[in-house]
Amino acid sequence: MRLSDLRKGNTKWHIVVLGGPGVRATLGDMDEFEKALEEWASQLGIEIEHFQSNHEGRLLEFVHSSRDRASAYLVNPGGLVRVGESLRHTLKDAKKPCVEVHLDNGELRRQSIFAPSVLTIFSGLGRSSYVGAMTALVLALDDVDFLHPEGTGPLNRSHGAPRSLYT
Repeated sequence: MRLSDLRKGNTKWHIVVLGGPGVRATLGDMDEFEKALEEWASQLGIEIEHFQSNHEGRLLEFVHSSRDRASAYLVNPGGLVRVGESLRHTLKDAKKPCVEVHLDNGELRRQSIFAPSVLTIFSGLGRSSYVGAMTALVLALDDVDFLHPEGTGPLNRSHGAPRSLYT
């Protein structure tokens, strides 16, 4: 079975993979990681774009410059997980679906400030957290009733805002 066989559609989504401070150190060889993720993306029939910075301002500028071409964001906030309020707001203002990713559950010892603004969090599976998050995000983007930009149903979240559990 090919990964693309899981998909309902064939839109070539553009997923931006963001890494915050310290992510490069925890992932190890970035070239190897990016190559592996590119391979998974190719199998899913999507495009990905990587950006990592230890400087929050650069991340903010990148989100602003990429939001017109991005279908969604995968973000590992790294060292900003509890203090990156400006990055959280910038991602929310981009009005694109966003998934938070962490290599291990230790990064979430205390609550992430991103949690209220993202659709979901993938954590604890090492590098496979990225693969799981990317696959789930693509399948959700293909779903016209959930994240697809052309969806109009009451449950559609193409604007990136998570659905409140309380309304």
